[in-house]
Parts: sequence; structure tokens; C-alpha cells
Amino acid sequence: MKRKELELLNHVISYGSVSDAARALHMTQPNASKMLKKIEERFGFQLFERINGRLHATAEGRLIAEQAETTLVSMRRFDSLTRRIRDMHHGSLTLGALPLLSWRWLPTVLADFMEKYPEVYTSLHTRSSRKLIELVAERQIDLAVGMLTMDDPLVECRKLADLDMVAAVPASHPLAARETIRVVDYHQQNFITTSSLDHSRERIADYFAHYGVEPRDRCECSLPDVALNLVSRGLGLALVSHVSATQHRREGVVFRPLETGLQITIWTIRPRLRPKSRLVDSFESLLMARAADGSLDNPFTARTPSTPLQGTAP
Repeated sequence: MKRKELELLNHVISYGSVSDAARALHMTQPNASKMLKKIEERFGFQLFERINGRLHATAEGRLIAEQAETTLVSMRRFDSLTRRIRDMHHGSLTLGALPLLSWRWLPTVLADFMEKYPEVYTSLHTRSSRKLIELVAERQIDLAVGMLTMDDPLVECRKLADLDMVAAVPASHPLAARETIRVVDYHQQNFITTSSLDHSRERIADYFAHYGVEPRDRCECSLPDVALNLVSRGLGLALVSHVSATQHRREGVVFRPLETGLQITIWTIRPRLRPKSRLVDSFESLLMARAADGSLDNPFTARTPSTPLQGTAP
């Protein structure tokens, strides 16, 4: 049955009158009567009988009317669902990010997204870039923000931003008096390195090797906040992204730009084989807009411009 026919049956039951039902449905009474007659002819039995000038459903009519009402409710729910999906007021979004962005920047973007789409359920997971790529490839995460540590045909990526690495120096260290730090200043200095699971460690190692610099690895830390705690105690130098430096300022640590720059590239990472999602597209667009508006700019800019050692593109 067509939706209009279901609505007519429902209204005739409610009003007990074809003319009143037709008026409620913005139909003419003759058209409503004709539609009702065709329905009865199609079914092969009478749906209504007239008693004291009003229409009353037969036993068969009541059964049909109950099913018609149930069907109409389901159709209204379906219409509501399609509207909610169209307007992105329904669904869920599973996100992943490496620690340096999941501390403050990404939650700020996510909060704005959640305010715009209050009925969308979101979850945010902090993992290493290598693990994020695995989770995206396995389609356990809808969208991740991280560094590219491997080529994987199951993921697709877009460049989000280049982040500058800056020197983290104990305030009591002689290098703290300098405006910029040279690569050679790290030679044979105690160095607080990032985790072997963190792709930035490979970038830093390549950076030092390129200039023949050999720091003394003193400690390995998986989180920049932990590394900076050790720097504040005078246990060594570190290299952290300017985002981490901005987020984790503390007494006992000074941040200086590098004379010869080093950058890490951050990407959005999505499953390649998953159908496109308007929710994911919308959040990725918001990420791109926020990255472009200066919120990821480096406040520790060197006075003398330098040519940064770029991150590796996929």
C-alpha cells in the first residue's frame, strides 16, 4: 500500500468520516471515497460499515488499521532517521591521534564539532603513529591524525601540517643563554630521546646523522611531557615539536629554535576501502580549516630563516 492510502485508513478510523479524513489530508472528499473503494476492491473485503451516519471499521478493517498504524509509525521513524543522517545529527565517529595533538589541540577541535553535532557519539584514542595506521587499516578507527611510518595500501592520507621541532634545554645549561641552537650543540650532550615506537625518533636520528652529530642517549620517553620533566631536572637536552613545547611549558626548561630546521609532517589517515562518510568528511574538513587558521603555527621562530629538513612524503 502507498503511504497516502495508509494515512487515509488511519484518518477514517480516527474521524469516522471520509469527508473529515479527506480535509485533514488535504484531499477532496470524492477522491478520498474513490481511494477507499479501490482499497476495498483490492483487498476483496469490506473495511468499514456505516452506523448512525458514521463509518465504523469492520473486524477485518480493524486488523488492517492496526497494521496500517504500525507501518506509518515505522515510516515516520525512517523519515526521521534519514533527516538526522542528512543533517549529521546521528551516528558515531571514532578518532585516533598521536599524543602531541591529543593533549590539547585535537580535543579543542573535537569540542567544537561536538557542539555543532550534539547527537553524534565520538571517541578519541591516543596511540603511536604506527599503531594508528594499523587501526585505520583494520577499520577500527574512522580517522586518525599522525605521522606516516609506513606505506599501507589500505589507508589514504592528506597532509595536515608541518610541525617544527624545537630544542628543549635545562634553564641551568649554558646553551639556555643562546637565542638559537645549532645541530652541533647536541654532539656528545646527554639526550632525552622519544620512544622507539614514535616515528619522530627516526626523523631525529636521521637529522643528527645527516650532520654527523652523536648525542649520548640518556633516557627514552614515550610522552613529551615526561621528557620535559627530565629536562627540567637538568638530565639532558631534548627535541620536541613546537606544539608540545607550547602545551608543556614549565619552570626549568627553555625552548629555542634550531638554526637548521627540522620538521615532522602530520597527516590525516583514513581507511581506503571504507565507503565515504559525511561525518568523517566534515570532521576532516574542520581539521584542515583549523590547521590553516594559524592554531598550529610555531611561536619559537628563529630570527635567521633556515631551510628545514622536510618530512618524508608518502
